[in-house]
Amino acid sequence: MEILFLGNSSIFQRKIYFSLKKIKKLKIQVATHGKFNEKKKNIIYYNSYKKAVDQTKAKLIYISLVNADHYKWAIYCLNKNKHIIIDKPFALNFNQTNSILKLAKKKNLFVSEAIVFQKHKRFIKLLSLINFKKKIVLKSNFHIPRLEKKNFRNFKIYGGGCFQDMSPYASYLVSIFFKNQKYKIKKITNENDFDNFTINVSNKNTNMICSFKFNSSYKNEINIENNLKIFNINYAFSPPIDKKVNLDIFDDFKKKEYKLIFKKENTFDSYFFKVFKILKKKKYNYFYNEIKKRAKIKKKIT
Repeated sequence: MEILFLGNSSIFQRKIYFSLKKIKKLKIQVATHGKFNEKKKNIIYYNSYKKAVDQTKAKLIYISLVNADHYKWAIYCLNKNKHIIIDKPFALNFNQTNSILKLAKKKNLFVSEAIVFQKHKRFIKLLSLINFKKKIVLKSNFHIPRLEKKNFRNFKIYGGGCFQDMSPYASYLVSIFFKNQKYKIKKITNENDFDNFTINVSNKNTNMICSFKFNSSYKNEINIENNLKIFNINYAFSPPIDKKVNLDIFDDFKKKEYKLIFKKENTFDSYFFKVFKILKKKKYNYFYNEIKKRAKIKKKIT
């Protein structure tokens, strides 16, 4: 079993590599145009994306490049009959997403967008505690400090900006909390929309306000009021792999505050476990539909 990565990205180095090296007999390959700060002994390296895709025997390719390159390399890999995983955002717009999905369906190939925050045991527990028949008020903030000047997210030409980088989180929350429901969605445009955006999504039962910002004090939280309870999680969208995390709960009915503690967890573990399981079954329609559904949500808030 082999997997090829296009791009020696930060997320690969910080989280994905440590997840994949747990899988026995998995051969890892990495293609990059950049310099290697440290080469790992168990990885095969390429210095050309095209050469890597053309020569690799890996059937699965993970595209971890600047956002503007996702579409180009997704199409190239699919035309080489490769299954693909793409870092968020899956593509820059709905038309690109639709083209990728059409080609994948035609060739019966697996495609996935690598969003994993929702796979953490804490988030799964949070959802299990919510009474979706009762009123839900959700507020989330994902604000990050100023990026380094050369970071591609600072440049529109590379598909950068807060909306492209963080709208996949917003789309995922909408797909979970408004599943099979009608709703109104409004994007609140700020003075500098490249650096921040806020959405308000609502219907009779649920009201959601999500704020996303670059160049701000760090916040990474989801707060939910539901059925006389308040739930709060920190590091909500990027839970750390090296420390325990909490689910804080205030029960207004019992006037009691308590917390659930969750062990260290790398959410890419469960993500890749599911990916390899699906590849064996060769049934991909669910993933096509989920990606398209979230792309439609993103289109509504563009």
